[in-house]
Amino acid sequence: SIEAGLFYDHTALEESPVETNCAVRDASDAALVSRAQSGETQAFEELVRRYRNDVYGLSYHFLRNREEAWDVSQEVFIKAYRSLSRFRGDAGIKTWLLRIAANHCKDHFKKRRISTVSMDAMPTQDYFPTHSDPGKDLANVELGAAIQTALDSISPKHRIAFVLRELEGMSYKEMANVMNCSEGTVMSRLHHARKKLQTKLASMGYEEGGSL
Repeated sequence: SIEAGLFYDHTALEESPVETNCAVRDASDAALVSRAQSGETQAFEELVRRYRNDVYGLSYHFLRNREEAWDVSQEVFIKAYRSLSRFRGDAGIKTWLLRIAANHCKDHFKKRRISTVSMDAMPTQDYFPTHSDPGKDLANVELGAAIQTALDSISPKHRIAFVLRELEGMSYKEMANVMNCSEGTVMSRLHHARKKLQTKLASMGYEEGGSL
C-alpha cells in the first residue's frame, strides 16, 4: 500500500534511489495533487519527495527529538494521503502539509512533554554560528540549551509560532496559513512567545533582550 511505502529510512533525507517518471518529476504541485486525487500513487510519492524535508524539519524543530520527528513526519503524510480528496487548493500543498505537521506536533507535545534531551540531539548549531573561541562556543551551547528549556515551558500554540518564525523563517502570511488563523493572531502569539521566553531565560540567569 502507499502507506507502507511512506516509511522513512533513518538516514539523511536524500534523493530516492527509485527512478521517478520525468513527467511526474517535472509536474507542478497542482498537477501532482490532481493526479494523486485520481489515484496515481507515483504522483503522491513525488509530493512526499518534494516536501518530506520541510515536514521533518518543522517536526524536529518543534519536538527536538529525531525519532519522534520521524514518527510525526510519517503520520503527517499518511493523514495527508487519507485526506487528499478533501484538499481544495485554498493554500498550496506545502502549506497544507505543514499545517497538518504543526497540528500533529502540538498534539504530540501535549501528550508527552519532553523534559530532557541529550546534548547531541539538541540543534544548538541551528541557533548560533560556530566560533573559533572555545569560550564563546561553550557559552553558545549553554545558551542554546537554556533556550530549549525555555521553549519546553511555553504552550504549544506559542511554541509553534516561535518555531515557524525564528527557526523556519516564515513570513506572517505564511505562518497564518500554516496555523490557520489571522496574521493578527500570529503576531499576538509570537509576541507572547517571545515575552514568555525572555521571562523564563531571565529567571535562569540570562538577561532579557537579544534576538528573541
